[in-house]
Amino acid sequence: MALGPLEYLVVKFEGNHFTGEIMPELQALRDKGLVRIVDLIFIQKDKDGTVSAREISDLDADEAKQYGPIAGDVQDLLTVEDIDDVAGKLPNNSSAAIALLEHTWAIRLRETILKARGEILEAGFVPMAEVEALTEELATMKAEAQA
Repeated sequence: MALGPLEYLVVKFEGNHFTGEIMPELQALRDKGLVRIVDLIFIQKDKDGTVSAREISDLDADEAKQYGPIAGDVQDLLTVEDIDDVAGKLPNNSSAAIALLEHTWAIRLRETILKARGEILEAGFVPMAEVEALTEELATMKAEAQA
């Protein structure tokens, strides 16, 4: 089975709780065939700095219900080192979710490029800080053009 590009995403939350508000959006992206959640880990760091982590595959049946079909996609690819790295960056009394997302939309594109005898020379993601700076620059340019 061909894999699409993988993206590592870490989302930090204040406090030690997960509300589930993000799951409907992840489910919608999955349902549209845009991404697949290859791994999902929840990390909690209490006020004393004690860390606990749970993979989505570690959840019991009742806990896993809210994740629906996403839970069936998980392949447990993230490592203890990944968890330790994120936990080391978390302040006390906070939590994080680590998601490994497969960009499934890119699989067919890559196959089409190869079929057309093309070759992908480079691929990658532009860092979020650069995307945010570009967004601000474009907004400034638009505002100046309207003035």
